[in-house]
Formats: sequence, C-alpha cells, structure tokens
Amino acid sequence: MPTQANRTSVRRRWRACVSGLVPLTEGEPCMYLAPSVTVRRWIFHVTTALLLAIVPSLLLTGRAALAGVIAIAGLALQTILLARSSDRAARAEQRIAELEADLAVANVDPVTGLAVRRVAEQHIFDAAGTDVTVALIDVDGMHDINTVHTHDGGDRYLAQLADRLVRAAESGDLVARLGGDEFVVVTERDPQVLAWSLTAAVAPPVTIGTVSLPMRVSIGVCRTLGGDPHTAFGRADRAMYTAKGLGSGIEHYDPVRDGKPLSHDVRPLVRQRDRRGVRRIAGNT
Repeated sequence: MPTQANRTSVRRRWRACVSGLVPLTEGEPCMYLAPSVTVRRWIFHVTTALLLAIVPSLLLTGRAALAGVIAIAGLALQTILLARSSDRAARAEQRIAELEADLAVANVDPVTGLAVRRVAEQHIFDAAGTDVTVALIDVDGMHDINTVHTHDGGDRYLAQLADRLVRAAESGDLVARLGGDEFVVVTERDPQVLAWSLTAAVAPPVTIGTVSLPMRVSIGVCRTLGGDPHTAFGRADRAMYTAKGLGSGIEHYDPVRDGKPLSHDVRPLVRQRDRRGVRRIAGNT
C-alpha cells in the first residue's frame, strides 16, 4: 500500500505547484492552477506597496479624503484576493485528497489487498546501498485450480496465500503481488530465516468452499544489494524455477547452478512460462 512518505510527497508537490515554487510538468493538473495563484499573489503585493507609498504621501499633502478612498479601495481589493485565494486553497486540498485516493487504488492489488509490482520495485530501488533478501513465490498448478474451482476459487486461493505471506512478514518487510500467481517478499532479514518463515507459512492446506487443497508453491530466495529491482527479481526468479524443476519447494539463488538474469534490455526468446506450457502440451499429445 502507499506509504506515509508517498502521501506526504503528493501533498508537498501540489503545495509547491500552487505556490509556484517548482517547475511544472506538461499535463500536470496543478499547472493550470499555479499561474492564477501567482498572479493574485503579485497583485496583492503590488497593491500593498502602492498603498504604503501613496496613502502617506496624500496625507502629508493634506488630501486626507482621497487617501481614505484609496486606502478603502485597496483594502477591499486585498480582501477579495484573500477570499479567492482561500477558496483556491480549499479546492487544492480537495484535489490532493482525490489524488491520494487514486494513488492508493493504483498501488493496491484488488484481489489480495497487497502492494503491486511498482511498489515492490520502488521499495528495492529505495534500499540502494543496503543488502536485502528477496523471495519470489509462484503458485504451482494455478491453471488447474482455476479450471476445477473457477476463477473465483482461484482468487480465494491467492487471497489466502497473500494472507499467509503477510502474517509471515515482520515490521519493515514488504509483501507484494507481482501479477498473476507471483508474489514477492522483500526484507532485510537473513535469507535462511525468511525461508524457514515462508516454509512454515505455506505448510497448512487451503480451503476453497468445502474443499481442502494443499498449498503448492515454489519459492526462490536471493540476497542482493538494493537499488536494482531487475537484478533482485531476476535472481529470485531463477532460484524459484530451480525449485519448481526440482520439486523442492524452495531454493536459494546459486549463480553457478541457476545462471545470471538477463540484462535489462534483453528479452528471452522462450520464457520459463512458455517452456512450461510447451512441456504440458507435449505431455498431452
């Protein structure tokens, strides 16, 4: 879910925009609000400066009546500007609240209530310079679960797995759904400690309606330096597919055995999921 830091960042950005304190990005909603706020601010300052300059001069030259009229008109103009600025500020606060709500929805998976992939990537990116442990969890036989128990049953299966992962997490850990039947846990804990915790979490069976099913997952764990989500996910993914191939349930990343993840700009000709599908099809022919 979005952190307090994310919400604070949104508020600061909007307030800076409407105050004219930061450059505006093309298409940014507040870019249409900031110019008018800036113009009113300058009118307010100019009016104040004129009042301070003109009114005393008129009083010194004996034109008190004219000075009074100008002072009253200037104060009235400033009152109007302040009232409109207050209205704009209230509308800006309302817009900030709407943006925060949109941010919360965009960063939360609707099926499991977990953070989405972009949040996990940002979490690892923000951990630059710190060692993190990343565990990638992939459900085994998800297609069969959806076929037998319908997609609603499959969603309940995923939601129960998500709940297990959250209960296995500790303060400071991040649990996210990467998409489909893949989940990730990011923590600073020792890899072996995390592995034990996850193994215990997925041991009990899952109940879908009146049917009890074993929770079958494959888990890949790696210890890596934060700051590079691509490498972190890639290494955990390699270990996860080793665990899936061996049927061992969980494996720790070994670069000699598992190989290195592909670089950012290289897409595999045949993905692991495609390879699994080919095997299934071949087995059914």
